[in-house]
Amino acid sequence: MKPFVLPLPAGRAGVRCLFPPPAWEAAILDSAILIVWSVTLIVWTVARFIIPMVVFWQFLRMCWYWNTPGVHAGWQFLAYFAAYSALYYFVGVYEPKLYRSQQNGKRNG
Repeated sequence: MKPFVLPLPAGRAGVRCLFPPPAWEAAILDSAILIVWSVTLIVWTVARFIIPMVVFWQFLRMCWYWNTPGVHAGWQFLAYFAAYSALYYFVGVYEPKLYRSQQNGKRNG
């Protein structure tokens, strides 16, 4: 089933977004993401050894407190594991838009 789309007036047929954000806001956000990605990439050399040990500790804690009410160790392990997975994706797969534009759209390597 096709989604229902409201028709636009004839003068605005080529506009994709009715209220686009200002260009300077997008540039600031892209720069902030590039800075956070760069700092994370530098810290990642040490963090990739420390964070898995913390996640493993949370796994052991979850196994120990499995049937203890009120501890919520399973949810804490899930949160640590999800954060570690997201951080691993952010460093290993994701490339900021400004970095890609410097590389002319090509991946590094």
